[in-house]
Parts: sequence; structure tokens; C-alpha cells
Amino acid sequence: MTTWPKISLVIPTINEERNIKNCLDSVFSQDYPKTKLEVIVVDDESTDGTLSIVRRYPVKILKNGFKHGEIGKMIGFRAAKGKYFMYLDADVELISKDFFKKLVLPLEDDSTIIASFTKEGTGSGSLAIERYLSFDSLQRDGLYQWLTPPVESTISQTYDNYFLCKYSPDRIPPSGRCLHRRQKLSSLTRAYEMFFELDFLKILVLNGLTDFAYVPQAVLYHHHVTSFSELLRKRRYNLTKVYRSHVKNGLYTWINWKNPFDIFKLGIWVIYANLFIPSLVTGIYKSIKYRDWAGLYEPIVNLIVTDTLLLTVLWEN
Repeated sequence: MTTWPKISLVIPTINEERNIKNCLDSVFSQDYPKTKLEVIVVDDESTDGTLSIVRRYPVKILKNGFKHGEIGKMIGFRAAKGKYFMYLDADVELISKDFFKKLVLPLEDDSTIIASFTKEGTGSGSLAIERYLSFDSLQRDGLYQWLTPPVESTISQTYDNYFLCKYSPDRIPPSGRCLHRRQKLSSLTRAYEMFFELDFLKILVLNGLTDFAYVPQAVLYHHHVTSFSELLRKRRYNLTKVYRSHVKNGLYTWINWKNPFDIFKLGIWVIYANLFIPSLVTGIYKSIKYRDWAGLYEPIVNLIVTDTLLLTVLWEN
């Protein structure tokens, strides 16, 4: 490709001193024309050294004072000018040097593909709980896997550099971190004040835009959690601040509360997770399959995440 298209990259931050340098280093070390990268950091009143680090890089800094990451993403999205748009969390690192090129190529080659995305993983030096979550291509824990479809179930064709995925309204993997066609996504989401990436996937699909490119070779490392407490904090945040908004909008949902089968399916999972032994067997299998003892986190994560979210729902109701 002789002329690479402009990409807008938005990174919401709040007290990300620990992560933001690695994230921005990985962005600006890409083998992609620097003049074609628009990087927007939307800071949510950080009180640590986040902004002093960010100012060392050629980025645009915007302010978000709402203490809500999805509002920050939308602020950046509305300010973006690129042909393509993507958001990154500050704890993400782009591993391959041609990350953007790999994600752009399917979109440039096939106009019917509405967005592209990659596998989320971690390296061999990452913490065990991060490695465990990365056994799944979208870092879904057991409960999340039980309630949402895997990427692999949507693959319809295989090409040299990517897989073509066909989504349908009832089969959309939670692959929210996509490289989007910005103008198309913007035209369909003008009424939104928050960037709900999973809702937006369903909006695209409901408008007949069902083709997505899965590019696992691009690879990003998502240093998602460093402890059980952080995992639970993020899961509770997603439940109370993000997912429940999806439920209200009637778009991307994990469970249809009006469908007895969905409720039955959730009940089966709660029993499975609390029995512990079946999850332990699964964890041993994963440890053998991936040659990593981190699979033994399976029964503990299943039990703690399931019961914590269940108690959160019961408490708030």
C-alpha cells in the first residue's frame, strides 16, 4: 500500500502513571507513518504523574471530569479526525511493530468489513492471573465465556492474514476493542454520550454491517489485572457502570431476563462454579493444554467472580 490511511487512537486515563509510558512507547514505535497517527489522551483529572509522562509524546490531551471511562472514550471519539478509529486502555501494549498495518489491510481490501480486531494476550513474563485470562482470545473468565459466544464460533472464511467473522444479532463476541470505520460508526451513534463498545457492535450488526476481520497475528498485550481484588473491581465496574446501561438500552446483553432458558443457563453456571471440583478439573485440563500452571486459577476465579457479581446484583436490587 503506497498511502496509509489516517488512524485516530484514543486512550482514556485516570491515574495511569504505572502503565501509560509502556502503552505510548508501543504506539510510537509502530512501523506506521507518524503523520498518519492521531493520538488523543483523554485524562480524567489524574492526581499522579500520568500527565507529566503523557506530555513527553506528540499527543493531543483532552479533559474528562466525569470519572467515567466510557465518557472519556466518547470525548476522544467525537474529537477524532482519522479514517479509522480505535481506543486503547492505558494498560495495553501493542506487540507487533506492524500492529496498525495488520488491522488496516482487511479494511482497505474489503469495503464490506466494518471493523477489525485482534487477540488480547500477555507475555511469558506476565503475572499468572493475566496468563490465565489470556487463555481466551478476548480474556474472558469462565462466567463471561459461559454467557457470550467465542470469536471462533463466528469465523466464516480464512484468508492469509485474517479470519472473516460473520456476526448476527444473537451471536456477537465481546470484541469491543476494534479498529472502526470512524465516519460510519459516528453516523450510527450520534445520540450516545458514552462509548459503549459492545452496544456499538450490536448497532452495526442491526444495521446490516455484519462482517468483521479477526487478525490474531497483530496481538496486543492487555495487562488486565494484577490481583484478584483488581479483577473483582473491574468486573463490578463493568456490571454496574457499563453492562447495566446495555440492559437499559436493550442492546448487547449477556442474559435475556425474559427468557427462561437464559435464566436456567445462569443457574447451571452458579451451581457449577460453587461445586468447585468440576472447575478444578477444567483448570487442570487447561494447565496441561497450555503448559502453564496458571490454569489452576480456574476454580478460584469462577467461584469468586460468580458469587461477587451475584451478591452485587442481589444487594443493589
